Amino acid sequence: MAGARTRTVACALAALAAVVVLDVVLAARSWSVPVEAVLDEPAHLLTAWLLLTAAGVRSRQVVVWALAGAVLIDLDHLPLYAGFPVDAGGGRPVSHSVTTVVVLLGAAAAWRAQRTRLAALALGVVLHLVRDLGSGPGVPALWPWLWDPLRVSHAAYLTVLVTAVAVIAVRAWRGGAGAAASPGRTTPGSPPRRQVG
Repeated sequence: MAGARTRTVACALAALAAVVVLDVVLAARSWSVPVEAVLDEPAHLLTAWLLLTAAGVRSRQVVVWALAGAVLIDLDHLPLYAGFPVDAGGGRPVSHSVTTVVVLLGAAAAWRAQRTRLAALALGVVLHLVRDLGSGPGVPALWPWLWDPLRVSHAAYLTVLVTAVAVIAVRAWRGGAGAAASPGRTTPGSPPRRQVG
């Protein structure tokens, strides 16, 4: 049990370190689009994983589909690279917005058989936007109501990730203490519980 908690915290720290390294490499120079994608998409996956883990999401299906949503949203760049004006003037496509999230949630409400998958995809898009808010030109998050891209500093984005790692570490630490206090469970060396009544 303690080993699993240690591994979770170690994975969270490694994910944070990897995002920092990827961002340093991304900022080192101007990269071609394919190279930038190879560097940026893993950082999106790691960001999404850290935030899902910090939030305590345990459903494998939700995690898999949210991670998929966190990278698949970038397919909306393809029309932009082909010369179609699908951006809001800020460099990222207008589908990098809450509008996409609302559409996916609407589809989840309408299509009961795929509700969990579609809602998890919507969550993945939100997690993608968390990273994009702190990098590059920002995102047209409130399109079509507000066309100007929204941005936060890269330091604010990293602060969110550091906070996520801290939450994961605290949860792991409390998990050990909480297990001992759970009703119906005994710890090694403790007297057995007596049945009442």
